[in-house]
Amino acid sequence: MNQREKVLASCVAGVVVVYGGFALIKSKVYEPAKQLTADIQKETEYRDRLQVRLNGAEKITQAWQKCTRQTLSEDSFAAHQAFRTDVGLLLERNNLAEELKISQLRERIDKKGVRQGFVELPLSVRVSGRLGDLDNFLKDFFQRPYLVRLDKLELAAEQIPKSRRKRRSSTEPKLSITMTLSTLVLPKVADVDHPVFDLAALNDPDPEAELVLVSAARLRQEDMDDYGEIAESNIFELWQPAPPPPPPERPKQAERPKVEKKDNPPPPPPPPRRPNAHELVLNGVGRVDDGPIAYVTNTNEPGEPPGEYRLNDDVDDGRLVLIVAEGMVVRVTPTRGPRQPAKYYFYPLGGTFKDREEVNPTDHPRIERQLRVVLKQ
Repeated sequence: MNQREKVLASCVAGVVVVYGGFALIKSKVYEPAKQLTADIQKETEYRDRLQVRLNGAEKITQAWQKCTRQTLSEDSFAAHQAFRTDVGLLLERNNLAEELKISQLRERIDKKGVRQGFVELPLSVRVSGRLGDLDNFLKDFFQRPYLVRLDKLELAAEQIPKSRRKRRSSTEPKLSITMTLSTLVLPKVADVDHPVFDLAALNDPDPEAELVLVSAARLRQEDMDDYGEIAESNIFELWQPAPPPPPPERPKQAERPKVEKKDNPPPPPPPPRRPNAHELVLNGVGRVDDGPIAYVTNTNEPGEPPGEYRLNDDVDDGRLVLIVAEGMVVRVTPTRGPRQPAKYYFYPLGGTFKDREEVNPTDHPRIERQLRVVLKQ
């Protein structure tokens, strides 16, 4: 082999060594690094998709728990019992306790569609009472903070013989009332908390505990007006003939003119103390950082926000002394005539200031007890 062949052989050997090294580096270093980069990019995109799903799942969970907080229990039997007890308290509170019979009907379970697993708990209610009391009960029922529905309502007026109509002090007959009411129990979702509404905190609250907010906003003002018109235009009221016209007046004999003594004119009558009581509505109660609070709206100003009143604020013609779940209590001190003790008036939630009632142990036993606790402090 001459010198030229040696050089050529060396060059070929070098090229083979370089190409072999390049192929080795490409297969052992470059290609694995490229694949690793692609895998990292793929896993990053997959992580982002999982994060989006996780965020959506958290929002869905919060929305679901907001719904479960409007149910009485995750156990259908316990919820049925609590619902029956609460309806009974509402009926008695609205003077609907005569011939009262409440029966638990068979629960209805949805097995298909988006409501799969939902349980409806119906109650059958039969009672005798007046239309105005039924109107007040329905207002309270539809303002409960948990899910409720009126499925059926039947009314039948008491048949009164003509011989007994003249002896009755009222022309409004009693009604035989039949209702079907229901509430809802939502299914338990695995690995998700299932909070429910605490009914005991609403019906028998601890005076020192935080108040449960019960807002009348679930019934629109238009609905409240419609309920009022039904009670005012009572179609069950007995018809009574118009009274006979009064006898004609006898002509008066001419009297001798009397000399009247000129006295000082009487003072003008005092302005009414509560001129707009029928326009103010107690729309809600609750508790904020600085204590309990009451919200009052004016029906003549629908666009204005509700007024906020706290303890010891001047409200109506007195001073606010107590805020409870059912309404508020105002102390009124007489300012005219001889000195008299102060009176305490209860303003029901959802009613106007005109609907206030003087607190007494017969009609407001629980409110009267809480008022005594407050006055002792």
